Amino acid sequence: MRARNEDGYLMRPMGFRGFLLAVADGIGGGPGGQEASRVALQALDDAAGVDVRDLARLVSAVAMANRQVFEAGQHGMEGMGTTLTAAVIFSDRLLLAHVGDSRAYQVLSDHVVRLTIDHSVAGEMERAGSITADEAAHHPRRNVLTRWVGSFDKVRIDVLDIAWNAESRLLLCTDGLTSVLNDEEISQTCRLTGGQALVDRLIDTALQRGGPDNITVVLADVVTEAGDGDGR
Repeated sequence: MRARNEDGYLMRPMGFRGFLLAVADGIGGGPGGQEASRVALQALDDAAGVDVRDLARLVSAVAMANRQVFEAGQHGMEGMGTTLTAAVIFSDRLLLAHVGDSRAYQVLSDHVVRLTIDHSVAGEMERAGSITADEAAHHPRRNVLTRWVGSFDKVRIDVLDIAWNAESRLLLCTDGLTSVLNDEEISQTCRLTGGQALVDRLIDTALQRGGPDNITVVLADVVTEAGDGDGR
């Protein structure tokens, strides 16, 4: 339904057999949103470099992305902002940094685990335990963000550092998907297929339901190749 795509994503290999993945969803409904997601992902990419092995480095890269979007807004398009959910994935470990209401999921064989909480009015109420996840999904203020990249020169970043294995897949997405598919529907789709077919199916389902917003989905599998016990 959108004439302009304000989403963006990043996928590239890093040193020590890791991969950097990210999604960003510009806010504002105009050219500022599109530019904000582009600036954030470029800044993240540059700041991450080729070696991110701890959360501090990933958080520093996201903080730099926030700073650059904020400064761009001060010297150009006022009100620029974007969500940013970034991960570095290894065969045995996942690092995650998150601001906004894009999401990260751990996809297991029979269910998905949401790894992020939306930084929205409804999401903060869910985090506080005052409403359930289902109530948050239908709350009238579910799309009102409380935190995003570029609003101030500094931003509070949610982080996660957990063990990972070949049984898990990582799914990053913008709210163009989660505004029309709930967690259980995403889980059901993930049980049916994988790889590019899963990405296509999720996006197609969201489009069939009206596609009210830009939809971006990034999927990462850990794949062990013959003769390689630590491949991807």
